[in-house]
Amino acid sequence: MHVPSTLAGDRRPEPRPGLLRRRPHFRRVWLSEIVSLLGDWMSFVAVSLLALGGEGGGVVALALVMVGHHLPNALFAPVAGVLADRLDRRWLLIGTSAAQGALTVGMLVAAVLGSVPAVQVLVFARASVGALRLPAQSAVLRHVVEEDELLEANAIASATWSVMFAVGMAFGGLIAALGPAAALALDAASFGLSVVFLWGLPRMVAEGRPAEGGAVAALASVRGDMVLAWKHAWERPPLLDAVLAKTPVHLANGGALLLLNVLATQLAFAGTGALTLGVLQCVRGAGTGVGPLLGVALVRRGLRGELAATGAAWVTFASIAAFAVTRHWAALLGIALVWGLGSGANWVLSSAEIQRLSPDRFVGRLSAIDNLVLTVGLCATSLGGAVLVERVGAPVGAAAWLGLGAGVVAWLGSQWVVRRRAAAGAKEVSLRPGTEGR
Repeated sequence: MHVPSTLAGDRRPEPRPGLLRRRPHFRRVWLSEIVSLLGDWMSFVAVSLLALGGEGGGVVALALVMVGHHLPNALFAPVAGVLADRLDRRWLLIGTSAAQGALTVGMLVAAVLGSVPAVQVLVFARASVGALRLPAQSAVLRHVVEEDELLEANAIASATWSVMFAVGMAFGGLIAALGPAAALALDAASFGLSVVFLWGLPRMVAEGRPAEGGAVAALASVRGDMVLAWKHAWERPPLLDAVLAKTPVHLANGGALLLLNVLATQLAFAGTGALTLGVLQCVRGAGTGVGPLLGVALVRRGLRGELAATGAAWVTFASIAAFAVTRHWAALLGIALVWGLGSGANWVLSSAEIQRLSPDRFVGRLSAIDNLVLTVGLCATSLGGAVLVERVGAPVGAAAWLGLGAGVVAWLGSQWVVRRRAAAGAKEVSLRPGTEGR
């Protein structure tokens, strides 16, 4: 029987407001990231140029700044993951933001004094504190949005990262032309504003993991807790695939990012090295924002997530190969955009899968394992490429080829491992009593 559509019970559902409007706690996390990321990328341009051009600077000095910025994510990932799964994630975010702001003030003083080694040490210290923040950021999404909103939340987070990366790099290039102090001062202030936004979040302890014993008990359990998380992923090939998905791309990115920084100072097609670096990174950042949106759209149209992630990885590899052999400014900008498309899509698709497939009690540690392996890869190819160029005398493009080769080999290896685990799991199921002949 046809029921008139004017009846109250048959009204068409009103379209839901956007995720940022209907989830105020997610909005607070998002606003804190906006201001923090904007300051970070502005200061990163200034510190990178200081390393290349300052006393004792060079390609290896630049690589050391890059390593100092990223390596703590690997070194402290096990501790960070366990803390995120045992302690209040809200206080982890607030405490690390405040500590990073204080260390940025120290970087400002060191930059004014022109001390590249002191800046490198403080970059490492600040990144070490920030490493404690990363798994908590990923785990917090489980508290501020629903499970069916995780993909959308990750796409928003990635797009925000990309926009702030692009804007921060562009403004960083402008401000760095005046000296690093202004960029670092703004960065320090951004951490304070981030704390203000985070303050209104509720308590966020992992489900089933009360913070018994506090930080001391959490630190004492790091090894055992991380082993349990790895075993959980190892026994579930789709989750294992998501945990390993970013590493090949970041192996390739490490050498290519070193090349990008050096080319910016050599070509300076935007007038100065600082502006050129800002423009190139701005364009790549725009790609990392659009790429996830394209990836999410393809998955929602029926493309399998693993196929989308595979395509994203190979788009990144192809772009880096093209970047290594190109020196025309317009072509470099186009390639940087496509490079960002692939890298950004790879990040969001794998992050959303980790959050979707992992229980809340494991998500912090599995995000930490993800950060650990990808960061080790990025740092290894950055430093290896720098040594190859500066100490061996290879052309600067060799850094990109080193990272690209390592990335492709790692991708092939990780796919082989995942397929072996899936085959082993299927064999175990077929040998269980009562399953023969099914």
